[in-house]
Amino acid sequence: MTMTKNFRIYEALAHEAAEDASRRRELTPEQRAQSREIYESGLARLDVATRRHKQARARVRPSILAMVRDAVERRLDALLGSHPSVVIAYRDLTALSDDDLRSVLEDVERQVETMARPS
Repeated sequence: MTMTKNFRIYEALAHEAAEDASRRRELTPEQRAQSREIYESGLARLDVATRRHKQARARVRPSILAMVRDAVERRLDALLGSHPSVVIAYRDLTALSDDDLRSVLEDVERQVETMARPS
């Protein structure tokens, strides 16, 4: 997950900068408290994002998770072409991450399966 990687890089850089500032006694107690709050807030947001990511992956069938982006795009094109009544929330699928695109395919597959069931 890119967000996790970016946060970990930020976390390492921020930690080094904070250690340097602490050695030089440049941080006031208020700045230390604020820094701690920002850090804890970032960790909490990362935890929420990680949980959501895991939940989204858990609901996507393994066969879709195993697909590369090109295969996902081809399958979406085929399904959307053959089922014009399928509704998706995205207009520009190229802007989505691979995992988000797989999630869209899962949604489309479920819609098609639901439409195929006799009423």
